[in-house]
Amino acid sequence: MHPRIELGVLAVIVIVLAAATAGVTPAAGQTGLIAQQTAVDADDVRITVTLAEDGSAEWELAFRSVLETDDDEAAFESLQSDIADDPAAYTDPFAERIRRTVATAENTTNREMAADSFSVDTETQSLGREYGIVTYRFTWANFATTTDDEFRAGDAIDGFFLDDQTRLRIGWPDDYTADSVTPAADETPDNAVVWDGDSTDFVTGEPRIVVASGGGGLTPGMLIGIIIVILLAGVGGWFYQRRDSGDQPPATAGATNTGSATDADTDARHTETDTATATAATTDDEPDPELLSNEEQVLRLLDQHGGRMKQKQVIEELGWTDAKTSKVVSGLREDGQIDSFRIGRENVLTYPDKKLTDDTDDEADE
Repeated sequence: MHPRIELGVLAVIVIVLAAATAGVTPAAGQTGLIAQQTAVDADDVRITVTLAEDGSAEWELAFRSVLETDDDEAAFESLQSDIADDPAAYTDPFAERIRRTVATAENTTNREMAADSFSVDTETQSLGREYGIVTYRFTWANFATTTDDEFRAGDAIDGFFLDDQTRLRIGWPDDYTADSVTPAADETPDNAVVWDGDSTDFVTGEPRIVVASGGGGLTPGMLIGIIIVILLAGVGGWFYQRRDSGDQPPATAGATNTGSATDADTDARHTETDTATATAATTDDEPDPELLSNEEQVLRLLDQHGGRMKQKQVIEELGWTDAKTSKVVSGLREDGQIDSFRIGRENVLTYPDKKLTDDTDDEADE
């Protein structure tokens, strides 16, 4: 029984592929070729084409027969044994016919093509009923045309014929989405379309699929965004590490007698001196300010001023408005990243230092 099953399998392939690539729709009588060559017809045929970004396609043709009786099961077991013992006896004639089909498609599309990596295997599955399945696989090079961000498939099998028992599924990589599908598919699972032979008849110019890069892939813009985020995270970690390691200088006496205008002037001179010192220490390794968030720019200035500076200096050096500066400073203060206190009419920013702020507030109340 199994030799006749094999002949039936090859007949289906020849009818479906050769007729499609030749642009000829088989006559109704051709579908009966299986019955003429084998006593056991395949109950259904599942053809799966998986597209790759280089334009190649992995083909899988699964021929499923219901094993209703003990004789059916015994015959299929015998076929399994024969295929396991000598798979070349099955793949060689299959490969010869497929290569002829691919050569026809190559001439039709004017695109260099090839077929290789042929294999065959068998299995039984219980899918409500017991099935014996013979599956052929091969790779079709240049099955689709490709560009940088899309590929098109279908011209190599123009007018593909599906009989009532055949289902065709064409899938594509996860990071692509379908731009157009002709004709409309019977099913649209994730990253694939499915046509059933009992409801679809391809005509000239069908099937056609245009698939474009877009869902989960990294576009150039997304890649730049990721790089910027990584840079910002690294810069922020560098500033926090400096602060947490105690790199900023301790509080000075300039914070005493906060009610005195003379002391306020003295503090201003100290701040200006600190500014000059920090500016002189700046190196070419400083991060680009445009890559920093508003909060990180304030923390960067605070570091440059030795961990203590007037809020109005933030306005002057960053060119911000009073309202924007107050909003950013308030957010940093609420997050516990900075502290502030008053010296006369000036608002002074520091890193959190409970002792410094408590002493200053006490003296301001005296």
